[in-house]
Amino acid sequence: MPNRQPHLLYIDDDPALCRLVEVGFRRLGYRVSTAGSGADGIERLQPGHDVDVVALDHHMDGLNGLETLALIQHLSDPPPVVFVTGEVEGRVAISALKAGASDYVIKEASADFQVLLQAAIASAVEMQRQRRLRERAEAELLDSRDRFEALANERAILIHEVNHRVSNSLQLIASLLLVQSSAQQDTRSAEILLDAYKRVTAVGNVHKRLYRSDDVRFVDLADYLRGLVEDLRQSVDQKKNTLQFLASETRIGTDIAVPVGVIVTELVLNAMKYAYGDEGGAIRVSAERNGKRITFVVEDDGVGIAEEDWRRGRGIGNRIVMAMTEKIGGQLSVSGGGRGTRIEISFESEDPMAAEDETGRDSASVLIVTDSVSGGRPAPEAVNTAIGSLLLIEDDPMLRSVVAGNLEALGFTIIEAGSAGEARRCFAETADIRAALIDVGLPDARGDLLAAELRQELAGLPVILATGYDEKIFAERFGSDPATRVLPKPYSIEALVAALQALGVGPVPAPPAGEAARPSRLN
Repeated sequence: MPNRQPHLLYIDDDPALCRLVEVGFRRLGYRVSTAGSGADGIERLQPGHDVDVVALDHHMDGLNGLETLALIQHLSDPPPVVFVTGEVEGRVAISALKAGASDYVIKEASADFQVLLQAAIASAVEMQRQRRLRERAEAELLDSRDRFEALANERAILIHEVNHRVSNSLQLIASLLLVQSSAQQDTRSAEILLDAYKRVTAVGNVHKRLYRSDDVRFVDLADYLRGLVEDLRQSVDQKKNTLQFLASETRIGTDIAVPVGVIVTELVLNAMKYAYGDEGGAIRVSAERNGKRITFVVEDDGVGIAEEDWRRGRGIGNRIVMAMTEKIGGQLSVSGGGRGTRIEISFESEDPMAAEDETGRDSASVLIVTDSVSGGRPAPEAVNTAIGSLLLIEDDPMLRSVVAGNLEALGFTIIEAGSAGEARRCFAETADIRAALIDVGLPDARGDLLAAELRQELAGLPVILATGYDEKIFAERFGSDPATRVLPKPYSIEALVAALQALGVGPVPAPPAGEAARPSRLN
């Protein structure tokens, strides 16, 4: 409400009362207009009016008070209305309030009438003022939000354009390196340029995955590294290498994600190049969070290398890994020297969104196995399939498929079931089942009870119970049973194989024709 005298319109067909109200309210600082009928009052309230509040009598010739009130409420910007009536029973007053009046006053021949009317009108004027202030504030807020969204959208477009140009520039540099490598007559120079091309491509992939993230403040480590591993599988000649990836879902800041991605890329490329030579083999990448500490590992079963030899290496890849590890404040350890190399890097990093995530996050593990060629798995003649089949009972289809793929790659024959009912049917139809891997949390039965049921059909059936709950509960029940092992989720292929071997179940490789000479990791 502007800082001016409030304007009262009093509508009543009693001229004497109109005059009384006009005199009384002018003394209080109001500007007062009067109308002798409902029609005159409506005419006074046409668009452009400056009336702040209306006092409206009910009993009038022509339009009565309720009819006039209904017409006022249909105006584009109706002022508040104080209804005046002589009906002491209150029926008309209640009807007026339901029709939109802000208050009512009983008309009577006493001094109290003026006092009550003044209080009701003052209250109506203040309510109108507060309403308009609120509407103005809401309008300004909406306007500010719209301006902010417009600026944010403009900024997002600019950032996208900048990132797009950076990505194009990195792709151009990579292409130039590849062309230069192809043009080299000297093999060593060509290899150096090709390695530079792979590194620039890896950095470009890191950048691409970061700027495509929904929230630029963090990335999900599992999804991020899984994407990098998949990019490496598709873009690099792996020969017969198999890439495996397992990580718990956790968030890290984007400032940490870039060096982590570069480190993993360098270690995987190094393992592809030196671990197996032309034979090929498994390369495993894993990552997990334990409180503030994050640990990720790249390992293989190829040619081992001692830590001191690895650190003395003069290759640019080793230098990049050590520099990036120092950048994130991490610790690097190398286990090797015999068969296989394990490089572990751990560092501390807070969850960047922990303060906004009051309910916490459920950790989930994702295991991805990708084979560049079918030769990544053992050849059929290299496995003795007489050991029978392994019944895998897991209700998560993706996890079941991945675990089955890993075990089949090691020579196991797998029969898959997604529920207890399906497992019973498979068990009844298959005569050579030698062991069962059972998820405890099945949708239609408890896994430990299903195991006991299957053993009624086949006594001594070797069973591995996999549980996301407290495995100790089930371990106590089966602790004295030599034919049972209990493993916690997420599934670890190494732990599964070790448990199967402890139960006397496993693929039997055919005698090797001859051990091939293995390359050195010191190339």
